[in-house]
Amino acid sequence: MRRNCVFINFIIVILVTFFLGNSVYGYDLNKNRYNNPNKEVFLTFDDGPSPNNTRKILKILKDNNIKATFFVVGIKAEENPAVLKELSDSGMSIGTHCYSHDYKKIYRNLSSYEEDYEKCKSSIKNITGKDPIPYVRLPGGSTNDFLSKSVLTAIKGKLSEGKINYVDWNVCSGDADSHVVPVEKIKNNIRTQCKDKKFAVVLMHDTYYKYFTVDSLPGIIKYLKSQGFVFRTFDDLTEWEKKELTGLKIMNN
Repeated sequence: MRRNCVFINFIIVILVTFFLGNSVYGYDLNKNRYNNPNKEVFLTFDDGPSPNNTRKILKILKDNNIKATFFVVGIKAEENPAVLKELSDSGMSIGTHCYSHDYKKIYRNLSSYEEDYEKCKSSIKNITGKDPIPYVRLPGGSTNDFLSKSVLTAIKGKLSEGKINYVDWNVCSGDADSHVVPVEKIKNNIRTQCKDKKFAVVLMHDTYYKYFTVDSLPGIIKYLKSQGFVFRTFDDLTEWEKKELTGLKIMNN
């Protein structure tokens, strides 16, 4: 009899907790969303692939059993098709960055951007056999000063119409600040900027001369793991994650 009472009391507590809107099985009725207790980090690499550093980065990621997102330059993909195919076959997330990386050409007008984007997308699909993810990183970011506001607004509108998300970052490694960047400076940039963040989208580069990015990566990953970050990519974002990233103005800003 006592056992039955204990069981009934347990059921009552669960039901009361649920209907009062507290988090049960990760769901919050008051906010109508899933609560994620984890801190999330998205490692992103722009401007590759390169014949040397991209493979080194891939090995480090594999050794740590984590995935990252690579925003690819079409010309570099065509120069290094085997590297891009290896990234794709390894389960990395492949998104478009641009084809030419020529800002004046890309950002001349909306048509120029569309042509460059489609060319990059085709290069990725021809090499990997797969469409890139519906996420793009605009060269210079979505708030850059390399083009007129009217053209930038038109580009963002066109991407939104096609359900293409444009992704920025809220953690900058600083690996593009100069020709050579000290490894400790890169690691310190990331440690400082990731502090107190629940979502961290980290900007890095995997171009030919970024050997210091490669050298800093193991320490960066070790630090992020020690801080309890879960490593994510843009392959399978939940609707909740999309809303959070958009609300933080990291995505679709």
